[in-house]
This record gives sequence, C-alpha cells and structure tokens, in this order.
Amino acid sequence: MAKKARAGTAQAAERERERAKNTAAEARAKAAVKDVQSVSAKTRGMQQKAQAKRG
Repeated sequence: MAKKARAGTAQAAERERERAKNTAAEARAKAAVKDVQSVSAKTRGMQQKAQAKRG
C-alpha cells in the first residue's frame, strides 16, 4: 500500500512540473508577441514621422 501512495505522489509531482513548464512557455510566448508588437509599432511611428517631414 505504501508503494501506491508514493506512486500517486510522483504522478502529482509530475503533473505539477508539466503545469509549470506550460505556464513558463506561455509566459515566454506572450513576451515574444509583445516584443514583436512594440517593434512594429515603433517602425510604424518612424514611418509616420518620415511621411510628415516629406508632406
């Protein structure tokens, strides 16, 4: 019976590790998207500024 209890605990720990990996991966993905959006917004602003100088 003791073995079964330990096996269940190991499974719970494994699930917890998987969940931690998933949340970390999601956080990295969100950070990457934010960086891309800020870069595109910056270049858009630079283009508008250049257009204003020309016009």
